[in-house]
Amino acid sequence: MTTIAEYLAKQLSIAGIRTVYGLPGGENVEILEAIRRQGIDFALVRNESSACFMAAASARLTGIPGVAITTLGPGATNAYAGFAHAYLDRAPVLLITAASDPGLAGRHSHQALDLEAIFRPISKFTAEITGDKAAETIQDALYSVTAGRPGPAHLSIHNDVALQAVGESPTPRVELLSSSPAKYDLKRFAKFFEDKNRPVIVVGLGLEPEGPYAQLRHLAEKLGAPLIDSPKSKGALSADHPLFAGTLGLTVSDPAYQILNEADCIIAVGFDVVELVKPWDQPQPLMWVANWENEDPRIACAIEIVGPVADALEALARVDLHKRKHWGAERVKTFRREQAHSVMPSPQSQRVLPQAFLAALREGTPDDVIITSDVGSHKIFAALYWQARSPNNYLVSNGLSAMGYGLSSAIAAASVSRRQVVCITGDAGLAMVLGELGLLAELELPVIVAVMNDSALDLIRSAQARRKRRAFGTEFRNPDFGKIAQGFSMDYRRAETQDECADAIKYGLSTGKPLLVDVMIDPIGYPTTPR
Repeated sequence: MTTIAEYLAKQLSIAGIRTVYGLPGGENVEILEAIRRQGIDFALVRNESSACFMAAASARLTGIPGVAITTLGPGATNAYAGFAHAYLDRAPVLLITAASDPGLAGRHSHQALDLEAIFRPISKFTAEITGDKAAETIQDALYSVTAGRPGPAHLSIHNDVALQAVGESPTPRVELLSSSPAKYDLKRFAKFFEDKNRPVIVVGLGLEPEGPYAQLRHLAEKLGAPLIDSPKSKGALSADHPLFAGTLGLTVSDPAYQILNEADCIIAVGFDVVELVKPWDQPQPLMWVANWENEDPRIACAIEIVGPVADALEALARVDLHKRKHWGAERVKTFRREQAHSVMPSPQSQRVLPQAFLAALREGTPDDVIITSDVGSHKIFAALYWQARSPNNYLVSNGLSAMGYGLSSAIAAASVSRRQVVCITGDAGLAMVLGELGLLAELELPVIVAVMNDSALDLIRSAQARRKRRAFGTEFRNPDFGKIAQGFSMDYRRAETQDECADAIKYGLSTGKPLLVDVMIDPIGYPTTPR
């Protein structure tokens, strides 16, 4: 007899899942045992949302759905922020929670919540596994996370149900990508471009997991089109490429809008407006290219291509376009020169500007280093100015913009890639998930955790300053991060200058072990901080 728990674990293995992240309860023990017997690893997190953050980061890097487990009641609700991240950041994550004993329904309310009602608004699929339709429910959940636009699904199950025999297994569902009738209509493509000579390509989080980066670069070069990325697609075109024109999605006045506003047409590839702070209201004709439908919300477009992105880009590259002089690489070069003229303030004594830290980080790390970013002033700064030179190596919570993501995602990234990872986090964001340093130390992963130490919620304090308000409720006292690192048996460095940042990064790379770098930041260098 195959139990439901065994069937679930087997389906996870078939889907390619090698690690499950979670914080279990007594109601999960049968699922945990089935996972163990299936040979799937389990990473014990210290906070349930961390499990969802880790599952999402793993999915982003591997293209395989991520899985998280929590208990019922408080465990399930603690996971909500991480699950919401998976929803708005389009991550294929399956969350498995415990469920209340169905035999006690209506007679026992301890820790009992309507989990389907809780997760339904931010889930592609949610259901409690029952004995009669267990196999079908599990198959539907696994299918849903990657069908169309990726996103999370939720399943709940009680121990007693987990030990029941599974029924007949349905045939696994396979997603078939739809395609537009105009997909290979080169005449229609040519008509779109016939009176245009200032095209811009805007890319977004939907480039993964297909990863059509060679085709994207070829199209940009063929059209002479500046390319603008989003935070979650940084590195789609290397930052040192002559056509790379910056990043959108951090503020209402990102510098790259200057190039975007000068364009006379836009090719949106894997683009998703969930990443934008500023509402999308560009008037130029737009061509939509993505693996999913243009919806929720729909943006106005002249041509919509839904299907394999690489094929669409190759077709577009066959269209002739008259290139305008002073556009493309020439315009980007002028744009970069204008941006480079900004004057930097002087930092306070024993403080380092974020520009100096980022310069030391770029100079001291390989092109394929994985960067994870938490949320705050440092997120906006790093996403705008980090020089990404390889694709899908910059991880950030941008759709939801959830604090606590940076460290959690760094642990998962290092675990699945076994490559060097640098986590850029604020002190407040680190405080939310400080316990995960314990997991990082246990796994001995090559992660440098750079905490931007300014003892404040700087992004909120800056908003107060812009409104001529006093700092109130936005400043705090940090712990001694050196002692925190010592408590977790981690290496520690304090950096007050660019040279000390560089030395700390060099040291972390040389050991290949966890390192906590206490970056004594002066927030005056952030673009969001009033000077």
